[in-house]
Amino acid sequence: MEQRSIYIQVRDGFTAKEGNVIRIGDLATLLMQDREEMEALINLPVLRAEKKAPSYIVVSILTIIEKIKEKYGNAEVYPVGNSEILVTVERERKPASKSWLYTKIAVVSFTLFIGTGLAIMNFHADVNMAEAHRQIYTMITGIKTNRPLILQVPYSLGIGVGMALFFNHIVPKKVRDEPSPMEIEMYSYKKGVNDYILNNTKNTEENIRS
Repeated sequence: MEQRSIYIQVRDGFTAKEGNVIRIGDLATLLMQDREEMEALINLPVLRAEKKAPSYIVVSILTIIEKIKEKYGNAEVYPVGNSEILVTVERERKPASKSWLYTKIAVVSFTLFIGTGLAIMNFHADVNMAEAHRQIYTMITGIKTNRPLILQVPYSLGIGVGMALFFNHIVPKKVRDEPSPMEIEMYSYKKGVNDYILNNTKNTEENIRS
């Protein structure tokens, strides 16, 4: 009987819709010589995201190997990388009304605007930026003034433009395809949450199947 060598690497994570069947191809990447057999393995079901299932399911690579062994008992499976994958179950939710959505956007935008403005003003008060502008204006022009608007106005506009450039909201993505700092922070936060759940959750696939 032909000996099969299968290399398997679990993905970083997977989001399954409630009620859907989760297959090996959703959870891991496979590599083997026979393409047809690999396609058959990719479509093997592992579990179903039932409505009663928890929001997060930890699936071990051993479960995937068990499924492969059920189909090809003589296969040699070589795991690569992580030993577990976190499956997030996406629940069906009624779409929120547009008025409620716009209200939330307005509240969040107003809160961020006020908070950001206060943070910038407090920073400038701490470093005495107004006095720094007056001294710079006096050094350049030799004239003393309490309101050097020729410096303050461009400086104020530059703060907004600089922040927009920093967060990649002006230059098109096709010109600058690297992720923005906000996207990196969100990725780091999500990865931290996933790692915590992987290390602490007890909602394994064995509980779902039992």
